[in-house]
Amino acid sequence: MRLAILLLLLASLLRAQEVFLVQPYLQLGDAPKAAAVDRLDLLWQTEDRDAAWRVEVKAGGRWKPLPPAFRRLDAPPLPPHRIYRATLKDLPPGARVPYRVKRDGAVVFEAQAQVRKPDAHRMVVFGDAADGSREQAALAQAVAGAHPDAVLLVGDLVYGMGLASEYRQRFFPIYNGGSRPLMAQVPFLGLPGNHDVPFRRAPDAAAYFAYWSLPLNGPALEPGGPNAAPVVAGVHDAMVAAAGPAFPRMASYSFDYGRVHWTVLDSNVYTDWTSPVLRAWLEADLKAAKAATWRIVALHHPLFQSSRSHMDDQWMRPISPVLEKYGVDLVLAGHVHNYQRTAPLRFTPTKVGPRGRPVEGTFTVDEAFDGKTITRAKGVVHIVTGAGGAELYDRWQTDVRASWQPWTRAFVSDRHSFTVLDVDGRELRLRQLDAEGRELDALTLTK
Repeated sequence: MRLAILLLLLASLLRAQEVFLVQPYLQLGDAPKAAAVDRLDLLWQTEDRDAAWRVEVKAGGRWKPLPPAFRRLDAPPLPPHRIYRATLKDLPPGARVPYRVKRDGAVVFEAQAQVRKPDAHRMVVFGDAADGSREQAALAQAVAGAHPDAVLLVGDLVYGMGLASEYRQRFFPIYNGGSRPLMAQVPFLGLPGNHDVPFRRAPDAAAYFAYWSLPLNGPALEPGGPNAAPVVAGVHDAMVAAAGPAFPRMASYSFDYGRVHWTVLDSNVYTDWTSPVLRAWLEADLKAAKAATWRIVALHHPLFQSSRSHMDDQWMRPISPVLEKYGVDLVLAGHVHNYQRTAPLRFTPTKVGPRGRPVEGTFTVDEAFDGKTITRAKGVVHIVTGAGGAELYDRWQTDVRASWQPWTRAFVSDRHSFTVLDVDGRELRLRQLDAEGRELDALTLTK
């Protein structure tokens, strides 16, 4: 019996490899708010040739057909290919819903999709990930073993230039490969880091905007306009066309999951969150989240961190008063390739200079909070979770507490790791785990 099951799984895997360039994977899609019946986007990639594709979702004991659409991407060095997308609709919140993909009438892929849960759930977060290393693969396996309900990557999604060809080599085979691909079962969310939207003349750069499907409720940016991800006319035209309405708006967005409101910010150097347009959107988004029990901000460049690497990349610090004003509980960042956690803190900027220079100000630190016996924080806890696979930074600092900032409470730079957030009502538990599942740090927040 076991041999028969193994042979069946192997046959299914080989069939999928023959049919897909990238097998189906789940995204939140343009669905920032949970609803009585939810939705997810399902994407996959194929060669640029016609076929009769159909997606079916099992509801009420019957298979409901859904028509997919596609956009074509012709950006060397990859051959022209198609990015298919179907929206799985009318999904019961919290359910695991069977779905299957057919080509020319034959089932070529099937799995179960985890629909957004209405309350208790597990979100896994990490960044600076897909560099093709053994450490990336080991951590990806550990992430799958943690059984998340959703995964969020805080930038530098794929190295080293955010290219479509790099996704094909280093991203999808790791997170969406094998007989039980994680991306086929739970939605992945992401945001652009400095390696995802490079200032390079590569035709397949900025593939984030074409390969991901996320909410389009961010600031209304225009291509080539202020605060928008840069592209070069005549070089990136194919990528912009394949991205459709996602470029450049999908760089920042917000969404709800359970009782958590997530605000996702593009923190790259071309954005200025002190500008009236971006600041107004940020304030409006956080203000509208009054019903959420928890408010979390995710971005690539940390506001506060202790690593010697990227020490002066502090240009996001001026948004601190806005986050504090609207009761943000956590800020999760990457960029620095290690794990760090601050005490709950408040920050008032007093001197803001040019990008790449320190942002000075005054700190108020909640010294009483320990995350164990005292779990109500007075201030914002800042997390760096950039140990997702790429080469680690400043390994020596782990054991040299004198090198940490006075408000740093945890610093692990000698091993790769990821963040697990378990949210259940008015309790949020954070754990940092390594590739072997060992707990490196933990804290609990309560309301």
